[in-house]
Amino acid sequence: MSKIAKALKKAQVERPEDVHIGTRNRSRSSMGKAWEGQSYKNMPVQEAPDGHLEKNRLLTDGSAQHIRDAFNVLRAKLFQNTRNKGLNSIMVTSPRRGEGKTIVAINLAMSIARDARHTALLVDTNLRWPGVAKTLGVCRGGEAGLEDYLVGKVEPSELMVNPGIENLVVLPSCQATSESADLISSFKMQQMVREFKRQSSDRYVVFDCPHLLDMPDSLVFSTYVDGVILVVEEGKTSQADIRASVEMLGEAHIIGVILNKHITQ
Repeated sequence: MSKIAKALKKAQVERPEDVHIGTRNRSRSSMGKAWEGQSYKNMPVQEAPDGHLEKNRLLTDGSAQHIRDAFNVLRAKLFQNTRNKGLNSIMVTSPRRGEGKTIVAINLAMSIARDARHTALLVDTNLRWPGVAKTLGVCRGGEAGLEDYLVGKVEPSELMVNPGIENLVVLPSCQATSESADLISSFKMQQMVREFKRQSSDRYVVFDCPHLLDMPDSLVFSTYVDGVILVVEEGKTSQADIRASVEMLGEAHIIGVILNKHITQ
């Protein structure tokens, strides 16, 4: 049995109330202690300088207007396709690694948080290659992350941080693990997604997930969320990979496909 599998089993034994699907009220009560009552205003703040954000192609007040406009359009289209349907849990993935989905996920969450009607929670569920914390400048010094909650080491309230943007909270992953599939498929992960979705109707939860092809994590995770955004890279992502990704997602609700790293003049 792997180290992660042993930790998951131990967590289930120590917190049996978290693993009984049939006892929803009891489970919700237990989770409530950890997740509810978390105000965006009393989160610990880990704010990176604008120079760090701009270097990592994240939105700042100094970002070019056409880039800000592009994400505002993306936000508007997301609201148009989800808001009246109660769809607020969105995963961002791509066919292959390195096509820019983490940057898109972060900027989308930032853009949502800047809309006066909504708040945003950004969760790094790319446990194999976590990138949100490093890109945003949080999780400094190798602090605990989502992976530690999933194996029962910490409570979620100990992990969330505000990156210095009003109405945005980040739940980072801080340590990469090769056994991410076990964590993604765990009951605690499924329960966490349900709780996030339930807590606030005006909040969008954006999950940055691994790429789709060659590994199971995002395929499994797509069954937990309301919708999927697929990021493809202009000049790199092949039509075959896009078709394969759509076929893999099967009955998942694909909200849209984003053409990233636009190079066409």
